[in-house]
Amino acid sequence: MARAKKRADGRYCAQIYLGRDENGRKQYKSVYGKSPAELKEKETAIRAQLGRGLDVLSQRDSFTQWAEDWLHIKEAEHITDRQMENYRRAVALWEDELQGFEVGQVRADDIERVLLDLAAQGYAQRTVSLYKSTMHQIMERAVGRVIAANPADQVKLRAAGRKEEQRRALTAEEQQWIWDTPHRAQPVAVIMMLSGLRRGELAALTWNDVDLQNRTITVNKVMEYDSNGTPSLRHVTKTEAGMRTVDIPKRLADYMAAMPRDNLLVVHTVQGGVMTVSAWVKLWRSYMAELNRKYGTRTPADLERLKSSKPGPKKLDMTIPNITLHWLRHTFCTLLYLSGVDVVQACAQMGHADVSTTLRIYTHLDAIHKRKSVDKLDAYLASGN
Repeated sequence: MARAKKRADGRYCAQIYLGRDENGRKQYKSVYGKSPAELKEKETAIRAQLGRGLDVLSQRDSFTQWAEDWLHIKEAEHITDRQMENYRRAVALWEDELQGFEVGQVRADDIERVLLDLAAQGYAQRTVSLYKSTMHQIMERAVGRVIAANPADQVKLRAAGRKEEQRRALTAEEQQWIWDTPHRAQPVAVIMMLSGLRRGELAALTWNDVDLQNRTITVNKVMEYDSNGTPSLRHVTKTEAGMRTVDIPKRLADYMAAMPRDNLLVVHTVQGGVMTVSAWVKLWRSYMAELNRKYGTRTPADLERLKSSKPGPKKLDMTIPNITLHWLRHTFCTLLYLSGVDVVQACAQMGHADVSTTLRIYTHLDAIHKRKSVDKLDAYLASGN
């Protein structure tokens, strides 16, 4: 054991010899304790870390330094601009929350506190999970180098954050709403519902990518959006799962054949430009309002508004389900399932990176339709036939 000295502030201090640096200078690690017993306990822990080959001096490197180094590594990887933007946002949050922390000082309690705060502020579960994953990856680089274990591994937060509405397929009635409601957003809904294209894929789709004679859509580029909602075009490489040729049904081919071709882009703004995030929001909000006007149930408040003599359209309470673009894509996958398309072909059509994603959806649909078939049997037996 190193020789202990009592300091003027009442604490006990000892120095542990670590060897010499690359310049031949001796290196020491100072240890402090409120009592000789506490000092001995800390010294034993440090010697154990040295025995495992950990760099105890680097434990004093700032968390910010480790986070920035990890971010530079991520920037060198082949990931989308949107993913990179999400990582930068997560790192900025952790650096702000753990300002002044050394990497060796970060504890599971610190991580858990931040994540619970995010959940309390109404952040979605997916966002909270992203921030936790980012922290885990940052600290994982330090494991075996300066820390023995990843503190994020000890954080067990199940379903922390605002629960996001579960994706589902449109019912037959809701699908008919789409077909029966002309609107500038109708082509978006129809194409996504019958091709499974993602928003970014549809925003980048040109008429050159559409072969109506052979009934195919080629996906070879995607529109990505930064944190300000500004779009940028990225060409999809042949090694990426998103690069694919989607076979489309005759009904969609016939619908697209009747669409105007006054622009290279299949879907565009009123001015003919690329769809920004705000343009998507305004377009879809307008469409949902129109669907609600036609198919929603009028509330007492709605009836009062309709009696008003004020000019202009009357805003009505939303009483229909909030259909999302994700629901339209999920509808396509469901239609593939109901049509008997096998999971491998469905994976190729959807552009999933891993067949397990498609299999998970198919398994979920299996359970739903099995339940429905049993419900039909119950109804039949209850009828006394």
